Amino acid sequence: MRALTIRVLGAYAESLGARVTLLVIVKPLATAGKPLVFAPSEIRRVARFLRREAVTHFGMYLMTATLKPYALLAKGLRDAGFGGVILAGGVHATLCPEESLVEGADFAVQGPGELPLKMLFEGADPATIPGLVWRRVGAVVANPQDAAQRVDLDSLPYPLFRFGRDKVLLKGRLRPYTWRVHRRFADWHGQYYDVITSRGCPYRCAYCCRVDTGAIRRASVGRVIGELTHLRAEHPEIAGVNIQDDAFFYGAEDWVKDFCRRMRAEVGLPFIVRMIPKFVTPERLELLKSGGLEYVTMGLEGSSRINRTLYKRPEDKGSFLQAARAVLDAGLHLSVDVIIDNPYEKEEDLREVAQTLNALPRPNWGVVALSLTPFPHTPLYERCAKDKMLGRFATDAYDAMLMPTKEGGYTTPHFWRVLITELLPAIGPHMAAPLIAAGPNDPKAMQTVEHLAKWTRRVSKLNAFIRDYVPFLYRFLVRRQRRLGKSRSPK
Repeated sequence: MRALTIRVLGAYAESLGARVTLLVIVKPLATAGKPLVFAPSEIRRVARFLRREAVTHFGMYLMTATLKPYALLAKGLRDAGFGGVILAGGVHATLCPEESLVEGADFAVQGPGELPLKMLFEGADPATIPGLVWRRVGAVVANPQDAAQRVDLDSLPYPLFRFGRDKVLLKGRLRPYTWRVHRRFADWHGQYYDVITSRGCPYRCAYCCRVDTGAIRRASVGRVIGELTHLRAEHPEIAGVNIQDDAFFYGAEDWVKDFCRRMRAEVGLPFIVRMIPKFVTPERLELLKSGGLEYVTMGLEGSSRINRTLYKRPEDKGSFLQAARAVLDAGLHLSVDVIIDNPYEKEEDLREVAQTLNALPRPNWGVVALSLTPFPHTPLYERCAKDKMLGRFATDAYDAMLMPTKEGGYTTPHFWRVLITELLPAIGPHMAAPLIAAGPNDPKAMQTVEHLAKWTRRVSKLNAFIRDYVPFLYRFLVRRQRRLGKSRSPK
């Protein structure tokens, strides 16, 4: 339900005079043997809607995992008689432009999409539109990107965020996009508004796909605060802000100081940020807390060896631990990203990841595990192709994002997966250390991990129930846990 890109581009299209309807497509994630598809009845419903509303342009944000369903949808809409323009932009259109110009589609867009969209509306010659992918006399042409595509972020209207007017394709039916639907399917139960204050990232991780290359661009503090005060006025039900920048503290420190001051004074909502260990200091965390920071997401990803040699990340366990401890010492919650299902990983790498996490003070942190996926035309993909390793992955970028869908591919051993992703945040370091040292070859350690996992899952379900149905009690328990965590000895 995040759909941040189409919210941004939809608002931009409206500022150009177009009437815009967002269509949010909700589908079960693909799994092994169950790809993401559209039923003929779903395509007919979308086609009827487009015809009834006299839609002239149908655009889709395209990830690699949505290329196949996009191709089915484009062909199905053409077969159903839709005669308008069909186009796609996004990560996959930038990585694989020619492949993204599927049968039935007119255009694809590489890189930032505002300027190409404007020029298409104005009827410009396709040959003159930067980043455009189009057909000329049977051949596919991919125009080079241009610096002009990197528009001033302050010039953009506030993203579309509204209910009742837009549509959602859900469980085979086209229905109104309502607050109730949003809450049910969005992250954080829909109560945290997604905002992006900058485009770009200072890192060049080998596995990453970037649409917006070049120097990082950032909107002014006034522009960001204006969007959030507008949000509060229109949607008082929103309880917080989820800042989606890849590296929130990258750039001028004065910007962050001004943002925190105005965030507290004018918006008054708590917020979440993504931070890179290199930019985390106790002083910066205190500054962000003064503005309302309550939750930090940060990547450990892998062992120091894997980070440096395979992922090309200039971080190691030392830099991560220093940053993570600072976050926890500041009384903030920490979400740690870890990459699993990596055919290059060895037991020594998994043991190091577990030891690194076990060195963190409890409580107030958790782990989000993502399966390593070589996306086409990334440095990681080229490395894996050279090493003849692509066939060993359990992930396929064209089937699902960051989760295994291929039978027989490599997955992280069950012992390490459960220990790293479920148990370490929940059990004490003295209980975890012997399990880490013993490893999966010790039957007693394996049995203990399974037994503890059963109980932590029950506790997690209870926590989720309290959070969803007795939120005031949940908030009380979280505050109490944090107070105890500060006074409790490491044991």
